[in-house]
Amino acid sequence: MYKVTGTDPSGRTLAFACGTDEQALEKTWELAGRGFRNISVADPKGREMSAIAFERSLDLDYD
Repeated sequence: MYKVTGTDPSGRTLAFACGTDEQALEKTWELAGRGFRNISVADPKGREMSAIAFERSLDLDYD
């Protein structure tokens, strides 16, 4: 399970559970669009990284 955390515009830190890396990536995009700051993702092994680092680690092909 992936855990996505972020700070909402009012300053509260919220966490969201996602079953797959794709769901976690979509959640980071959603939170960024809603004005969340300090978005990070913890992978199933417990490694925590920023949303940008997580997206890069997926090695997606945007073609």
